[in-house]
Order: sequence, then structure tokens, then C-alpha cells
Amino acid sequence: MTATDIITELRHLAEPEYRNFAAALIPGEHELWGVRLPALRRLAKKAARKDWCRIFHALKEERCMEAVMLRGMLPGYAPQATWDERLAALKDFVPSIRNWSICDSCCITYKFVREHQNAALSFLMPYLHSAGEYEARFGVVMLLDHFLTTSQQAELVAELLPQVHCSAYYARMAIAWCACELHLRYPTLAATTLPRLHPEVQALTQRKIRESHRRLS
Repeated sequence: MTATDIITELRHLAEPEYRNFAAALIPGEHELWGVRLPALRRLAKKAARKDWCRIFHALKEERCMEAVMLRGMLPGYAPQATWDERLAALKDFVPSIRNWSICDSCCITYKFVREHQNAALSFLMPYLHSAGEYEARFGVVMLLDHFLTTSQQAELVAELLPQVHCSAYYARMAIAWCACELHLRYPTLAATTLPRLHPEVQALTQRKIRESHRRLS
């Protein structure tokens, strides 16, 4: 499979009506074709099976949102990739993140960080401290997806969240989302963390907590 094959397949999978729906959820995003996420993941897994690194680099100049997203999924889905190869690919990919959908859809695939959490946290620290909107969001969503499974990990998240100072909207929304999940899973721990967040993030977090309780009730 080549990058050209992937672009051809993405065009085939594109649904104009779904494109209009997806575009309404991602303000400012105009370069998307309307490929549903499950189909995109299936194609990414297929592409990741052989020579994923070549495809990863060949797709770097593509602007279509689905091509960017598929490229970002490859380091997570490639079964033969080494730890160093995956981190190098993430370092190259993160600057390509331009909206919340690319960020969140790719972060969830990076389950490999759970195998080396100390090293993964060291890798994530520059992103958590970044002033860039989607670099900071990447760092926070990675914490949310992969570092809230035990109370020990949650303590680290509780300590790191107040250190994220990026004031951009989607970064703050990610902090609020993570703080909300921290509250739902470890309420006692969250009670010491929420007061240390920026007042606007505290308000966003409280709103998300209320919404979560309504969904659960």
C-alpha cells in the first residue's frame, strides 16, 4: 500500500452529507472529505501492517483532515514499531494537529505509552507546558486517555493539570475534561486539584461534571 493508494481509498470512502455534518462540529476546518471514523481506523490499521514509517512520511504534506488523522494513527497501530520509532513519529506529527478531532482521535490509539509510563511522562512534559493550543491539548488528552487507570497514576495527573497554563480555548477544554474525569473516578483527589486550576477552567470543569451527572442519572 502506498500513500497514493490511501488517498484514493479516502476519496472512495468520503460521504458528502457526512462531510457537512462533521464540518459543523469542527469550526474552521474546511479541508475534510467526510470519511467516518470507523472506516478511517480500519484503513489506518491496514496501512500500519507493513512499512508504516514510509507511509507516515509520504503523507506528511497532505492537507486533507482525514489523511492527517490517518497519518497520526499509524504510530499507534503499527505492530512492529519500536518505542523510539513511535516517539519520533509523534514528535514529528504533533505540529500537524490543527483541531480537536485530529488530536483526540489519534491520542486514543497511543496505548503503547502505558508500557513505559515514566518515559512517556518525560516525553509529554514539554507539551503540557506548551503555550500552543493543540500541543497542550495533546499532552492533556494523553493524560486523560492513558494515565487515569490507577490511583497512583491519578495522583500524577492531579499534580500535572494545574501546571498546564495554556489559555487557548481547546487546551482549557481538555483540562476541564480531564479534571471532570478525575472527579468522576477519584473525587477525593480531584477536590484538592480543582481549586488550583484557573477560574475559567474551574467553571468549565464544574459544567462538565454537572453534565456528566445528568447523563448518569
